[in-house]
Amino acid sequence: MTPARSTAEAAVFDGSPLVFLAQVGLLRESLELFAASIIADSPREEALGSGRQSSTPETTAIDVLLQEGLLTSQALPDTPLGRSLAGNPRLSKADRDSIALASASGARLLADDSEVRAAAKHAGLALGGTLCALFELVEGRSLTPEQGIEHLDRFVDLGWDCSARLYRAARGALEEGARG
Repeated sequence: MTPARSTAEAAVFDGSPLVFLAQVGLLRESLELFAASIIADSPREEALGSGRQSSTPETTAIDVLLQEGLLTSQALPDTPLGRSLAGNPRLSKADRDSIALASASGARLLADDSEVRAAAKHAGLALGGTLCALFELVEGRSLTPEQGIEHLDRFVDLGWDCSARLYRAARGALEEGARG
């Protein structure tokens, strides 16, 4: 199944959703959910840097999607938000750049880290993350609810960080969808 590609929304991917979606083989379909899929230069290097040293499969997948143009890397424009985020010690440069680029481009930010999400919410950005992409793939019928559950469990097995409450809620919603 192929996901419906939105023509109205662009997304800026922070490193975590990019890596976890690639690790379970859902990155291409997740990028296709959006009119444009973007990553700022610094999170691209953060996500790919360590993976290139060990030649991980997700690094190869991300590189291929960058070469194909399905994912584009952009330098961060100088913005007031970017400058104000520079003083936040809880955010890495890659996190700050993802937030600032999403703001400058009017895109939804896909990020999993709670500090990143809090700063993005404070900046008024539309948010999503790894789980959001998974649910959109299930809702768009690119995945069955049962496949969604399998991928959710794989995310957790791979070290995707979520609270027990979030996991139970997500799994429950997917199981309800499976019951129909």
